[in-house]
Amino acid sequence: MNKLQKINLIKFHFLSFLISVLFTIYLLGFDYIKPNNIDWLYLGDLSQYQLGWEFFRDDEWRFPLGANPNYGLYLNSSIVFTDSIPIFAIFFKLINFILPENFQYFSIWIILCIYLQILFSFKIIFKYTKNFSYSFISIFFFIFATILINRNGIHLSLMGQWIILFYFYYQLENNKNYYQKILPILLSVLIHFYFTIILFFIFILIKILCLIKNKITIKTLFFEIFILLSILFFLMYLSGYFVIKVDDGLGWGYGYYNFNLNSFFNPTGSNYVSNFGWSRFLPKLGLQNKEQEGFAYLGIVGIFFLFLCIFNFFKKKNYLGFKGNEFLIISIFLIVLATSNNINFGNHNLYYVELNKYLYLTLSSIRASGRLIWPVYYIIFIFGILYIYKIFYKKKPILILLSLLIIQLIDISPGLLNYKFGTQYKFIGDIKSLDKDIWKNLSKNFQIIRLAKPENNTSIYSKLSRYMLSENFKKTDIIYLARVNREIITSKKYELVNKFNSKNKKIFENTIFVADDLNYIRNIYFKYKNELYFYFVDDIWLISNLPILKNIDIKKNYNIKPFEPYDLNPDYMFEDDLKAKLNSSLGFGWKVSESFDELVLDGYFSSLYFNLSENNCLKNEKIRFKFKNFYENKNFLFNIQSIIDDVLIENLIIETSDKKEAYIDLKCGVNEINFLVKEPLSLFDMRKGLSREKRSIILNSIEFVE
Repeated sequence: MNKLQKINLIKFHFLSFLISVLFTIYLLGFDYIKPNNIDWLYLGDLSQYQLGWEFFRDDEWRFPLGANPNYGLYLNSSIVFTDSIPIFAIFFKLINFILPENFQYFSIWIILCIYLQILFSFKIIFKYTKNFSYSFISIFFFIFATILINRNGIHLSLMGQWIILFYFYYQLENNKNYYQKILPILLSVLIHFYFTIILFFIFILIKILCLIKNKITIKTLFFEIFILLSILFFLMYLSGYFVIKVDDGLGWGYGYYNFNLNSFFNPTGSNYVSNFGWSRFLPKLGLQNKEQEGFAYLGIVGIFFLFLCIFNFFKKKNYLGFKGNEFLIISIFLIVLATSNNINFGNHNLYYVELNKYLYLTLSSIRASGRLIWPVYYIIFIFGILYIYKIFYKKKPILILLSLLIIQLIDISPGLLNYKFGTQYKFIGDIKSLDKDIWKNLSKNFQIIRLAKPENNTSIYSKLSRYMLSENFKKTDIIYLARVNREIITSKKYELVNKFNSKNKKIFENTIFVADDLNYIRNIYFKYKNELYFYFVDDIWLISNLPILKNIDIKKNYNIKPFEPYDLNPDYMFEDDLKAKLNSSLGFGWKVSESFDELVLDGYFSSLYFNLSENNCLKNEKIRFKFKNFYENKNFLFNIQSIIDDVLIENLIIETSDKKEAYIDLKCGVNEINFLVKEPLSLFDMRKGLSREKRSIILNSIEFVE
């Protein structure tokens, strides 16, 4: 490289970096681009990224390096499952001692993504054209890619689509050795696993094609796959992928979060703030399910490129030689996978393929299959731009490409306007600010904030995530993780019920519990009574063993009535006019159907409470339960216990194969009726699903009889 080439290279990188910064300013605005501004990281998945990073940076170094147990407590979480870009999280944790308190690296990440998008798209086009100006104009098709900008308002880690272009570039470079060509795949695992899935599929396809062409042997194929997987699994282990079981990495959704066959032509867009159209010329079209995951609007020029590619392939004017055939096969394969077994065109289902349960289980690793369309999107633009250059080689291709770029920008401008200066982060809907005194500085008095009813991604998380960004709790299970240990989170839910039942006070040490289920609160209050403090603020209950605000009189300001007395009624408790009364009787361990016509026992212990006042207490009053097995051909052994004032009054042992109903005597006062199931079963126990929630019987009805 001579001196002039070095100067031109420096100018190129400087100009590319400048464009990256300016475009990031357009996307974020001058405030949100600042690394010490976290005010925009609160909608949807955005809070998940930042909270994951904040708990990770404040924790000690662990092994594996990406382990992040304080964000999830008992769930053994890692920085991987908060989509916090592991490579950035680990790097910035290394220099945490020089970072400001409120620090986010996602604006830096966006700048880097745009810069690398420019770099690799330029390299690909320049490799075939050797025309600097033409290649430089082409980069704007890639930084204004609708699929890239779409992720700016939803999933920031998935803006790393430059890794796809990086991989394409190395595949087009014949002089690159094996280890250089797998570098993007290895790097992808430190960004987001969906990129790893995409690139691994392409890697396997290319190797199979090489095998067919006798370019490699079967021995070489298996050796290269073995080397790749060995390094890949090591990096995955190091960054924290294996803190959960392999089956916990699977999830429902294949065939639901898919690619609609109209997605290339459908400008229907959305982010956390609004729904909108991307095109000035084309109307929004219908979608089904969650097919926004397969959003891939090409724009007017992109659609032209698509038809140009199809025409040239059929005419066999393949200007790129064998590589062009490779990319055609890759595109077809990825389109099939992205479309899934649920083939839709707009609002119409064309065909649904019933999958074998084991095949579906395998495909569950790519549940959001619509994302697999991204490489095809970029292939269309790469080939379209190169075809334009080859076809109009002697007819000023630069002017033609520039004209096409202007048309493209005019078309997608309605979509771009929804991302100007951070518009996509300025939600003006009903997100309540937790600004009451009771919320302030809770983390100074309590190191841990927990859910009274453990679950991943609850409504409480959406209410408290923004608040938690401003606090400094050391540990929490109010979390949103991409994948969780299903067995642990379920067992902890049942374990916590047992601790509440046994009036365990140790669990409240340095800990404040939150809940929005009044049934749970009533039960906890019934067990502990005035030994704990209960506060109801912003539709959330806070429970602690210490007063939060000493000047608040709980008896005056927070009136908890756990069990309201009501008249007995011989009608079924599930009738509409008695739904509220039944709901007030529910204790721990229930799942209620949406139609409210069934009560499902959840776990090993469930309870009901009936508070009968002296005026309403009748002689010889009984309650009759009618029940059935949750699973067909599965019988269960369980106890029904009647308890009054902590004294066991009655204990029935029931085998569901023998009985379908039971009677319990009612007394004046609070009647606590417990259901204790010996061996409830989950779908996972029966190898019929991934759910670990334990089920046994269903209550069909509850009625009072004399």
